[in-house]
Amino acid sequence: MNQTNVKRFGCLVFGVLLTSCTYLKYSSVQANYTKIQNADPSQTNLKHLLDRETFFVIGKTLIESDAYFDKPLAITAYSDKFKVNERVDTMFAGGASGTHFGLNLPEGEFDLLVYADIDGNHVFDHTEVVGERKLTLNRSQYPQLIVSQLEILLTEPKTSNRDENILLPTQGVAESSLFYPSGTIRSLNDPLFNKNMSTLGMYDPASFLEHAPTMFYALEEDEVHKIPVIFVHGIGDSPRAFQPIISQLDRDRYRPWFFYYPSGGDLDQLADFFYNLFLAGQVIPLGEMPIIVVAHSMGGIVVREALNKLKGQEEENKVELFVSIASPFGGHPSAANGEDKGLIVLPAWRDLNPNNNFIQRLYRKPLPQWVEHQLFYAFKNSRTVKLGENNDGVVPLSSQLHPQAQTQAKQTFGFDSGHVEILADKQMIQRLFKVMSGVKSTYSDKSMAALAKGGFDLELSDDYRPTTKHLFKYAARYLVLLAYDRIKPVQKPQHKHFILAAQGKVPAETELEREFILFMQEYPDWVQSVLDSD
Repeated sequence: MNQTNVKRFGCLVFGVLLTSCTYLKYSSVQANYTKIQNADPSQTNLKHLLDRETFFVIGKTLIESDAYFDKPLAITAYSDKFKVNERVDTMFAGGASGTHFGLNLPEGEFDLLVYADIDGNHVFDHTEVVGERKLTLNRSQYPQLIVSQLEILLTEPKTSNRDENILLPTQGVAESSLFYPSGTIRSLNDPLFNKNMSTLGMYDPASFLEHAPTMFYALEEDEVHKIPVIFVHGIGDSPRAFQPIISQLDRDRYRPWFFYYPSGGDLDQLADFFYNLFLAGQVIPLGEMPIIVVAHSMGGIVVREALNKLKGQEEENKVELFVSIASPFGGHPSAANGEDKGLIVLPAWRDLNPNNNFIQRLYRKPLPQWVEHQLFYAFKNSRTVKLGENNDGVVPLSSQLHPQAQTQAKQTFGFDSGHVEILADKQMIQRLFKVMSGVKSTYSDKSMAALAKGGFDLELSDDYRPTTKHLFKYAARYLVLLAYDRIKPVQKPQHKHFILAAQGKVPAETELEREFILFMQEYPDWVQSVLDSD
């Protein structure tokens, strides 16, 4: 086999149908980043170098009022290491207290500034700084290269000495969400999930993160009674890969979330990010609600390593079901060739090398006893020329069926399908939904039935907060039945007080309690109709 074919096969075995031209293109891009860094160093350029470490910064804004609720925000990071007033990263968002943001930064000292477009001229200037804090990034302080739960308090506007005008992007600011980071809610047809973007995530993670800084996506606003199902794609892929599954998913029972990550990046760091985002219980606190994780290909080993990060703390979220699909649990032998002979070495290729530390330490801890691992593998290789050992066209069976992964899995299922095709395999989807059905929501069947009927469809006045309007739209019927003791409470302390307040037995303590009492007073006929139909 000649060298060109070896390179082409090396791409295919990682599940990405890329031509050698793509590989050579990004090899040239990396060489150019290196050349620029040597001639004119900057922090902005440095974070694009694949052989340099960068830090993921996860944070949110805090404010006691809604002063900037309808104002676009720019969350920025400045450095003076190589150039004065160098803006190294920026995330644009809709204004709201609790706006989540993500930044990707190299080692160094940074000033984080939050701007608000107060005058509405689509330009952020130095008089519109509404939040600031300093941040020092180094390995000793953040050994996992993750900064989580970073908070920036928003205040009255101040004038910054960093005199720069930042233009609002021509395409505008990503749509705000009531609960998620700006730009999170998208359809699977969104251009963000196009092949050019997922390829960018392989070869230039820093550029990818400028478009997908928080790595978290959903299809709709949050509805807390539904079981979260987190879908994790493989190398060079995107959430769109799961379209055949999503199109058949029971959306009354499940809320699909997506971990959309730069798949060429360091897998240990990505696993840390997954843990901090979904499992730690700090960014997304779920209480007793269980989680289902469905991961394809390399996504399976990212999740498996994230499960190693669990600390057994009470506030951590509980993954009850982990379904891996055609995952290379023993690494991939072609990754060693890519590491030894490639023009550029992706961190993910290095970690997929069976001889490297990441794979060898993947099973250092058993899965927690509450995690059920269902291991799905594929064994159909439809290629005319079959190379190497038995595989699904991409991943060797010996890697999918790694002995330690099999030992820790509750069940193993094989499918006569290829590595990519398995995500649309009818038998696989049927089996997936069957094992998912064993995970029960914390809400009773009667509660789920009431929630499935919907909530209050009429428009509410501005006396109600946007979050309450959303809640009443899908859960007002449930809340009425809860308030009148027709349904057992789930979150017992909070629900018990809610019931007593709704019945006038104790004073209302929360905004929701006060708004629900107002709702019952304004719409008594609707409330009575719910009770009569129960």
